[in-house]
Amino acid sequence: MTRRVPDGYELLREGRLRLLLREQTPELAALLRRWADGTLPPARTVLGGRGGAGAFQVRPDLSVVLRPYRRGGLAARLTRERYLGLRARPFRELRASALLRAAGVPTPEVVGAAVRWDVPGCYRGAVASREVPGAINLWHYLQQAAAGERGRACAAAAAVTRRLHDAGAIHPDLNLQNYLIVRSPQGVEALIIDLDGVRLGRITARTRRAAFARICRSIRKLDPQSAVITLACVEAFREVEDSN
Repeated sequence: MTRRVPDGYELLREGRLRLLLREQTPELAALLRRWADGTLPPARTVLGGRGGAGAFQVRPDLSVVLRPYRRGGLAARLTRERYLGLRARPFRELRASALLRAAGVPTPEVVGAAVRWDVPGCYRGAVASREVPGAINLWHYLQQAAAGERGRACAAAAAVTRRLHDAGAIHPDLNLQNYLIVRSPQGVEALIIDLDGVRLGRITARTRRAAFARICRSIRKLDPQSAVITLACVEAFREVEDSN
């Protein structure tokens, strides 16, 4: 991903803090400063949210979901919130969001990102995305949806993944919790989220098969007894590996 500041954004440098955010959003800048200082106000719980994400109404026309970067797996035992590297991952995620939205891929707009450097090469980070009203992640949706609706939701998620691939982008962590589902008068719509690590590359049949395999691993992990995921869901996701 390019390292330049995307059109419509500005980069603010404030001591060890770096803010990359939509132009003309001082209220968002104030919220991200409070995140950096550890003085965030109470957040509204995000239904089906992950990773400590919470919603904040920063002004009447802008509600954001703020997600601090937090490690998982074995790395979390050493440091839960600190990352190493000179290229800050929150900024890369914001640039990926801007690029994919410009290519027509349904994904929430990342309106701001913050990086607080402890020392060169060691930082904490967070991203703020425009909240999508009524959206919940796919896994949460499937658990409460009628059996007949589940296949349609998975088909919508599969279609978004195809659009991602058609834009020449590869998502490293395709799983049921990285899709948002929204009900609309037109039916069920899906968006793809958590763009950390998304990269541009050549999309091959092998790429598509690997993406489908990652989704299947997520299904087995979240629903090992197949109590929620129907055969129609799995068949709907096969569109991800279809190269036609």
